[in-house]
Amino acid sequence: MILIAFAIAFAIVAYFAYRDKAVRGCRWRKDSTRDKGSLQFYHCVACGAEAYTATQSAPRDCKAIVGGRPL
Repeated sequence: MILIAFAIAFAIVAYFAYRDKAVRGCRWRKDSTRDKGSLQFYHCVACGAEAYTATQSAPRDCKAIVGGRPL
């Protein structure tokens, strides 16, 4: 019975340790001087990615792996 409790506790800790792993390395900073209308500009100081969002919060995913031309 105690083995099952340890397995469940380990699973819970592992879940919280590895969730949202894609965004962990990114540290988004808002630059309001580069906003475009209702779009807010964010720059990641960890990977150098740049992104615009329509929400008031920073991007959730790392944009460094996204290719394409800038806006």
